[in-house]
Amino acid sequence: MENKSHAFAAGAFIITVVALLLGLATWLSRDQQEGDIYELSTAESVTGLSEQAAVRFRGINIGKVTQIGFDPLNKGQVLLRISIRKDVPLTESTYATLGYQGVTGLAFVQLDNEASTGAALTTNSDQPTRIPLRPGLLSQFADQGSFILEQTQRISERVGELLSPANQQAIMGSVQAIGETATKLGAASDRIQTILDAQLGPERTNIPALVADTRATMLALQKSTAELNATAQAATASAQALTDIAKAATAPNGLLQRLEQGAEDLSQSAQAINSVVLPSAVRAAEGAARTANAATSAARSVDRAATALADEPRSLIFGSGGTPPGPGEPGFVSP
Repeated sequence: MENKSHAFAAGAFIITVVALLLGLATWLSRDQQEGDIYELSTAESVTGLSEQAAVRFRGINIGKVTQIGFDPLNKGQVLLRISIRKDVPLTESTYATLGYQGVTGLAFVQLDNEASTGAALTTNSDQPTRIPLRPGLLSQFADQGSFILEQTQRISERVGELLSPANQQAIMGSVQAIGETATKLGAASDRIQTILDAQLGPERTNIPALVADTRATMLALQKSTAELNATAQAATASAQALTDIAKAATAPNGLLQRLEQGAEDLSQSAQAINSVVLPSAVRAAEGAARTANAATSAARSVDRAATALADEPRSLIFGSGGTPPGPGEPGFVSP
């Protein structure tokens, strides 16, 4: 009888312990409080996400994923249903992304607000409000993977072209040119050092005076250039004036045309003079010459008469007789 009582006590203890463990498991697995239901619809892959996965808001656990399936409204998209505590400050700018826990590959839903202010987000169990699910960092990297690989391939091809034999020769030529330039710069540095030594030595060159002379020379050159410019402008103005005069002379009814017309008129006048005036003038000149000869003869006669009258004035009264002989001449008779 005593053995039966011990067996009964042991069985009752085991049953009690099992009941307590089941109750504890049920209490631990039940929801602490009823949450708001929201939905997430996305065309991205949700690899690593499972039901009962955590939902976090800025790193704080606020709920869990209750259902994963396909969206009946948008074929081909994944529909997630999440349960979130009622005290979470969700707004109309709230969005979701998928985060991953370390190297395990397990995913969780990360919620965040795009703006610090905004209207509070509301929902109901019959028609849950949908929160936009944006691509996460891993999804963006996967989308950009092909582009990155293509760019990497292009970079490799360009590096190969850069390291081709022709480009290597060009690079070596550039290096040699740089070396020659460095040599020239060294020589120029030596010349500059020589000039500085000459400036600072006992036989230094008076660089300020040289600069002053150079400045004076430049001023004189500038003045000469200004004078040459003024002369060129005057010559240009004169050439323009000559051009204007030439245009005016060669224009219709201009100076050349008038001179040509005057030459024609003068030629016609000369022809008229040759045909009419010159013969008359020649005849008048011949008559004048005969008149002049007659006048010359008359003048000579008058001159002879005047001479005779001067020699023998009495001939004007007694007429011209012979001249009586004078003393000592034959036939002289003393009065």
